Amino acid sequence: MTRISRLAFLSILLVVFLTTVFADPDILDLVHKDYDFVIRVSNGGAWYDELKKVPFFSFVLNRKGLGFEDTFLRILEDMRYRTGVLPSVIQEALSSDLLFASKGLQIDLANVISFDINYYFDFIKTIAANSFFAFQTKSPSQLIKGLAYMLSVSYKSLPNNQYLLGDSLYCGYNGKYLVIAGSKTALELALKTYTTSDMQLSKSSKVFERLKAGTFFLSGYSKPDTLKFNLPGASIDSSESEYVIFYSTVSAGSLSITFEQKNKKQVTTKRITENIGNIPLAWNYYLSVPSSDTESIIEILKQWLQGSNADLGRVLEFVSSLSKTSSNVYVVGRLETGDFLFIFDNSNTKNLETSISKLGAKYDPQKQEWNMTFQNFKLYVYSSSNRSFFGTIDKTKYEQYEKTRGRLKDLPVYYDFSKLSTYDFKILLDIGDIIKSTTGFSVSSKMLFWKYSSGYFSYYKIIVS
Repeated sequence: MTRISRLAFLSILLVVFLTTVFADPDILDLVHKDYDFVIRVSNGGAWYDELKKVPFFSFVLNRKGLGFEDTFLRILEDMRYRTGVLPSVIQEALSSDLLFASKGLQIDLANVISFDINYYFDFIKTIAANSFFAFQTKSPSQLIKGLAYMLSVSYKSLPNNQYLLGDSLYCGYNGKYLVIAGSKTALELALKTYTTSDMQLSKSSKVFERLKAGTFFLSGYSKPDTLKFNLPGASIDSSESEYVIFYSTVSAGSLSITFEQKNKKQVTTKRITENIGNIPLAWNYYLSVPSSDTESIIEILKQWLQGSNADLGRVLEFVSSLSKTSSNVYVVGRLETGDFLFIFDNSNTKNLETSISKLGAKYDPQKQEWNMTFQNFKLYVYSSSNRSFFGTIDKTKYEQYEKTRGRLKDLPVYYDFSKLSTYDFKILLDIGDIIKSTTGFSVSSKMLFWKYSSGYFSYYKIIVS
C-alpha cells in the first residue's frame, strides 16, 4: 500500500470513528433493545398550528369544541400560582422531543384518543413497571415540580439527581432528557442504555435510520404482536410480522399516518373494481372488502354480532356462501348503535334462496324479506336489483334511504376514497357524525383507513381530516 493510500485509508477510519463516537445523541438512544414498542413526538410545537387545522383536532383543542387548549392553559396558570413553576417549562418540554417506550405490553391505538383530558394525566401516573416517558428539557427540577402538581402527587429528591414522583414514578436526568419510568429498574436501564451503543434498540435495525432522518410528527417502532388497532372489519395485526414502523405528517388540514409492516411471507394485493359510491349516505361506517376474502368477512360479521348463540354457526355459513357468489362485499353501519348491513354486490339470487333455507329465517311475502331473531334483535335478508342484503336494517328502511338520502359519492372525501383501488380493505368513517350523535357537537371530520400488501410488506394507512 502506498503512502497516499495509507493516508486515505486512515482518513476514512478517522471519519468513521468520529462519526460513531461523537454523533449527536438522540432521544431514541434511551430505549433498550429488549423493549417492544416506542413512539416519538418530534418537535411537537412546530406541528401544533398545522394540527389545529385538522377539523377533528380543532374540535378537541378549541373552545368551540372540547376546549383542551384552554383547559390546559388554566391548569398551567394554576400551577404557576401554586408552585411558582413557569408554564413555559411544561410548554417547552411538550414542544420539543418526547418519547414513550414499553416492554411486555400490547399497545392499542384505539385507546389513545379520549375526550377527557384527565385520562392523559392518569395514563402517565399508571404506566407499567417496564415503561417510561422521556422529555427534552433544560429545567428538570422545575419540570418535576410542575408535573407533580399536574398529576396531583408529591415528589421528593433521591441520590444521583433522581426523583420519586408519587409512589411509583422514578425520574432521572442525563443532561438533556428527563426520564419518568414506572420503576427504578426501568429508569436506570434507560439512562445506562443512552450511553451504551450496543444496548440501544435504535442500533439494532437500519429502519431507525429512516425514522431519524425523516421529518415526522409522530414516528415509532413495534415488535411483533405488540401494536394493535381495531375497527369492525379492519385491524392492524402484527402477530406474524418481523416488525412494524410508523410515521406521520400533518398538512393541508389532514393527519396522515403510515404503518409499514415487514412480513415473513410475500403477499401482493390485487386491484379491485367496486361500486360502493352509489350506496345511500345514511351511516357513519362504510367498508369495502374483496368477496374472495371469506375469512375476513366472517371475522367482520363476528365483530358486529358481538356474541354467540346456537344460530351463530348457521349465520356465518350463510354469509360465507353469499360472499363466494358475489363480486364485492360492502358493510355499512352506525358504530354508536351497532346497526349494520352487509351488501353483496352482483349476488346470485338463486344462491340466496338456497342458502337461506339453512338459516331458519321466516319469509314475509308482503315485505319481500326474510327475518330471524338473533340474541335480542332482528336480522333481515332481502335482495334488490343485483344485490343481496343481510343485517339489522330491513328492506323498507333501506329503500327509504335510497329515495331520500344522497349517495356516498357525494362526499368531497369520496374522491380520495374512490382512488383506492388496490386494497385488502378500505374504510370511510364519518367521525363528525359519530361526534354529533354522541356529544351534540357539529364537526366536519372523516377518516380513511386502508391496507394493501406488496412483496414482504403490508401498508396500513390512515388519514384523519
